[in-house]
Amino acid sequence: MKFFFHLLINAILAYILGPYLPYWMLMIIIALVAIWVKGPAFLAFFAGALGVAMVWLIMPLLIWSVSGSVLPEKFAQILDISNSSLLVGITALMGFLIGGSSALTGNLLGKLFSKNHIY
Repeated sequence: MKFFFHLLINAILAYILGPYLPYWMLMIIIALVAIWVKGPAFLAFFAGALGVAMVWLIMPLLIWSVSGSVLPEKFAQILDISNSSLLVGITALMGFLIGGSSALTGNLLGKLFSKNHIY
């Protein structure tokens, strides 16, 4: 249950604060949430990773499908990627890795200063 709560908080924060803050500030906030929620490090990593990756996958797909923009195709041509959908997948993968590592860092930092050292 704590995992789903942590996942939901991370996804909501990434959705609400993502357009207004730089990504590194959002990752500091996700680390602070991981300090607050506590729990196993493995679950903290996946809660942060999946929370950010879902938002970073769903939002570009929604914007791309609603607007019908050719911008993803132009970026794919610039980066020499054959499929523009792969660009959205790479974005989600980066969100997974960055969100997970920041939640794991926050979780382990919180455990470093706690009295019971259960890793």
